[in-house]
Formats: sequence, structure tokens, C-alpha cells
Amino acid sequence: MKLNFTLLLIAITTIVFAQNEWKPGYILKTQQDTVWGSLLNKKYSKNAKSINFRTNEGEKETTFVPSEIYGYRFTNGKFYVSKYVDSTHGMLFLEYLVNGELDVYFYRDRYGENHYYVEKDSLELRELKYQDQMIYKDGKTYRRTTIEYKGVLDFYTRDTKGLKKEISKLNTIGHKSLVKIAKKYHELSCGDGSCIEYGKDVKRKILFSIDYGNLLFSSTHRSETTRNNFQYISGSFYFQQMQRNENLFFLIGLNQFLDDRKSIGIPFFGVEYIDLQPGLGFNGSYTFDLFFLQYFGAGFHYKIDNLILQTTIRIAGNIKIEIVGFQPSFGIMYSFR
Repeated sequence: MKLNFTLLLIAITTIVFAQNEWKPGYILKTQQDTVWGSLLNKKYSKNAKSINFRTNEGEKETTFVPSEIYGYRFTNGKFYVSKYVDSTHGMLFLEYLVNGELDVYFYRDRYGENHYYVEKDSLELRELKYQDQMIYKDGKTYRRTTIEYKGVLDFYTRDTKGLKKEISKLNTIGHKSLVKIAKKYHELSCGDGSCIEYGKDVKRKILFSIDYGNLLFSSTHRSETTRNNFQYISGSFYFQQMQRNENLFFLIGLNQFLDDRKSIGIPFFGVEYIDLQPGLGFNGSYTFDLFFLQYFGAGFHYKIDNLILQTTIRIAGNIKIEIVGFQPSFGIMYSFR
């Protein structure tokens, strides 16, 4: 089957109400020396390298690297502490997931790979290594899974009973499974008091947008060419995918095309990446509708406080019908939290 170039959507301008990336929090110069102010929340890989801090709005910000401070925390949110990881990464700010008899940390590198670490008072920081790869060799495909993390967890929890079976059943590792094991180990180890789970009160963003625009396109099917012009209103919900990337959103919406003859509502689904850092940023999206059109979008936006001005170019395709079109639109997006 031939995949035909179908639809070019240009110059979509949207105003987005999103969360200000300067958030209240504090830095820890040492474990006991706390300085309150505001922290610039960035994507995971950048949060691990440095943190921008200011004591008051409008004041000049200061950038700290892991070798300069003990850590930092967003108020009632994520907590990062400086740790020496290895000779390759050096010192990083690791996200502190659980503070207890077994400490758990998290780091996402610039390639989007997740890394988890555990530590005890009597044992040094150790990475829980996990890989699931497809290997192509001699014309055949093999699946290779590395489960070194099970041996590390067994070793770090060997002084208690009741976790070995649970660890052996793990098929992969993630925030939820490791927090569960660390909390259970804490209960089995000391029985008094509870461990601290950082970041559990952080809520994902839920956004809603309304757009209005005009779609001009020509389509060719079985050597017949038609030209159409539709005005439309669309509404979309965006759900932040925090465990994957704070800037990644799953979206679901409805394009309501307005025509003199009839009104057509077409549901659509997809994912969108919105770089929420202040200033100039990048956005990209992939969506598809129930008419089997696939849309690929990319563009730039400028963020000022809670406003984002966004321009996107989209290209769409289907299997047999050729469509080329132009779609300017204007919209507004509101963040519930």
C-alpha cells in the first residue's frame, strides 16, 4: 500500500494557560542549613545537572550544581539530593523517592532512559540495572533481558524475610514497584515509625483547550479532485504523563466541523510534547482521528509566566486519498492544576 502525502496544516496559534515553572521550594546548603525561595522546575535530565534558585521574585537567580549544595526540594513536591553516581556521570541531583531503611532514588538521562538506585546506611549507592532489548543476529530476532536488579534487591534486603518471593516476581522496575518494596522492607526491618515517600502528593496537570479555525484543503480520489473549506471548533483534554516526561501529554478531543449542509463531529486522540520552560520552547504532536488521518506536528512557542503563544506546522497522511490543506486556528488552553 502506498502512503500518500496528504495534509499540510500551517500556523496554528494557541494561547496556553500552564503552570509557572518557578515553584516555591528551598535549597539545602547542608542537611541542616535551609534557604527558602523559588526553584525553576526543568525536565528530569536538567534537574539532575543543576538547579536555578532565587529568594524573591525579580531578584537575580543563582545556579547550583550537585557539588555545591546538599540538595533541594519543591514545596510538598519532589526532593533532589546530590550523590556521586559513578565515574561516567560524576555527581548528580537524584530524585529522592523513599527515605527509610532502604533509600530509593531516580534519575532520567538526556536520552530518556530511567535509572533507579538504592542505598542503605551500611551499603553504598547501587544502580538497579534493567534492560529489555531486541537483538538482530543472523537474520533472526532475539529478546535479551537483563535482570541484575533482582540480585541487588535481594542482597540489600537479605536481613529480612518476606521479600524474596515478591522480588522474584518482578518483571520490570518502576516508581510504583520500588516504592512498594522499600516501604515493606522498612516495616519488616524496624516496625516502628514509617518511611517518607517524597513526591507522592504531586498531581499531574489536566488541561482543557478550545480552538477555532478554518480548514482549506483539496483531495484527490480515483482521479477526482474536490476542494473544501470548513470552519471548525475543537475541544481537547490533556493529561500529563509524569512518569514518562513532565512535558508529555496524552490528549483526547473532538473536531466539530461546521458546514452549510451538516455539522460533522470527528473525535481524535494523540500525544503532544510541550516544553514548559519559560521563554522560547519546542512543541511536537502526533494525533489521529476516526477518519484514519494521521497528523504530525512540530513548532515553537514562547512562554511568558502562565501564557504560551504557540505556532505549529502539521503534516497528515492517509492510505489512498490525497489531501493537501491549510489550517490556521486560534485557541485557549486552561490548566485545572
